[in-house]
Amino acid sequence: MIRESNWLKRILLILLAVVLIYLVWNLQTLIVYVLISGIISIVANPLVAFCDRLKYKKIRIPRGISAILSLILIWGIVIGVMSIIIPIFSSQISVLSNLDYDNIWHKLKGPISNFDAQLRQFGVLAGDGEQSVDILKERVKEMLNVSDLALVFSSVLNGLGNVFVAFFSISFISFFFIKEKGMFMSILFALIPARYKAEADVVMSKSKNLLSRYFLGVLLQITVIFIFLFSTLALLDVKSAFLIALFAAIINIIPYIGPFIGAFVGIIIVVTTGLDTIPMNGLLPLAGTVALVFLVVQLLDNIIFQPYIFSNSVHAHPLEIFLVISIAGTLGGITSMILAIPLYTVIRIIAKEFLSQFKIVQDLTDNL
Repeated sequence: MIRESNWLKRILLILLAVVLIYLVWNLQTLIVYVLISGIISIVANPLVAFCDRLKYKKIRIPRGISAILSLILIWGIVIGVMSIIIPIFSSQISVLSNLDYDNIWHKLKGPISNFDAQLRQFGVLAGDGEQSVDILKERVKEMLNVSDLALVFSSVLNGLGNVFVAFFSISFISFFFIKEKGMFMSILFALIPARYKAEADVVMSKSKNLLSRYFLGVLLQITVIFIFLFSTLALLDVKSAFLIALFAAIINIIPYIGPFIGAFVGIIIVVTTGLDTIPMNGLLPLAGTVALVFLVVQLLDNIIFQPYIFSNSVHAHPLEIFLVISIAGTLGGITSMILAIPLYTVIRIIAKEFLSQFKIVQDLTDNL
């Protein structure tokens, strides 16, 4: 009878887990809104605390007003940054879209004709009629083609509705998370049985500490790479220096492959935007110099940023990090690679508190 009761409990737990996974999967957008609102409420706490300390005689600012002021300030910073970045980004994209690609490829055919001959010797090109420049032309046009303005405009219009819903939902939820102190954490703890509250407190505290260090490190990484690339490319008088630096700095958050994507796109933009104004004997050395700049960035990233952010900040071995990112990339693609380290960190903390009796957990969480 006891054994049947245990089996019944296990079946109910499995069914409950399946239902929970189903709900999470179908309500993932709302869950993302709640999580973003939770992060905003954490960021807004110092602002609200500052407003709470302000008073005129015995009159204090109501917490609801403090919450509104904090939200206005946070959204104001976000909108302000976007209002600076988007016009620069769009203007440089417009420059790329107006390039005379036929003229560019005409100039490229001469310098790479010998390269084609070498490729034919090794059987890479099929016959005399096929040229590597034609292949490259199609690939670059696919990446840089933004001439289909109707499609872009339609996509923007379709996305505006979702952006408005997201903005309203996140603002509404964030207001109450900020106004009602501790509401976000109370919601999380409400899902945890009372007997595990002590362990849950430790998990929350450690997760907040390690993830704060990780995301601050990532933000510092993006900022330093952008400043270094933009200043160096601007000194080299490279067109679209802002666009190249911004793209490379942001894409760098993709572990291991991000820097290569940024370098490839950056060099392609340098070559395509410089063919109309720079002689070929000056363009190729410039492209080589830009490649060298990206190589220096890659070395700095591998020697300084990667060990600090992906290893020291979350207390994990570099090989362990590499395996986790590789597995995440195989199973879920680029998005999983970006989220792999934060999620793995939280999983390790949870395992340490709830599954510490297993040796494999002890080995993996020894440094936490």
